[in-house]
Amino acid sequence: MAFSHDSDCQKEKALGFWSTVQGDICRLREEDGSLWTLTRGLLSQGFIALFGYRVFRWFFEQGIPTQPFRFVVERLIEITTGISIPAQACIGKGMRIHHFGGIMIHPDAVIGEDCTMYQGVTIGDRWGRGGVPSIGNRVYMGAGAKLIGPIEIGDDCQIGANAVVLASVPPGCVAVGVPAVVKIRKTITQLDAV
Repeated sequence: MAFSHDSDCQKEKALGFWSTVQGDICRLREEDGSLWTLTRGLLSQGFIALFGYRVFRWFFEQGIPTQPFRFVVERLIEITTGISIPAQACIGKGMRIHHFGGIMIHPDAVIGEDCTMYQGVTIGDRWGRGGVPSIGNRVYMGAGAKLIGPIEIGDDCQIGANAVVLASVPPGCVAVGVPAVVKIRKTITQLDAV
């Protein structure tokens, strides 16, 4: 089931700023938990852009106006990291952005918890028309993936590198190709049997 805008954005708001940031930091420690890995993660462009988003998202949720300051900071973050995450987007805790740049997220996008995103990912509408994607929990979005239009990406999906996803993807599936074709993901036991 995809991340629903109304209920899960309220859940994100209830978690509070520090709980959400703590969830993002926990994802940085997945590799080995060392201090070096954590430091490298905290200084990465992905975390810097995400932290900036979290700060302005908190102000947005509280109804505290931050313009034009927010506009200037968001542009500086875009220029220095190549990542655009508007404060209006709804992103669950535990987001991990790997590598530098080319990431564009629509202001109306909804992304669940513990998702992973690589460089070049675009989450947007269809050329200014229609809705935008709703992405579930634990979704992996490979480098250059494009998720376009009013679609739902289920929990535990994998979106392949350079895939152009124009239709909804059921939970636990893989989407690859241009336009993306949905495939059932093989489990470890299925791979061992081959």
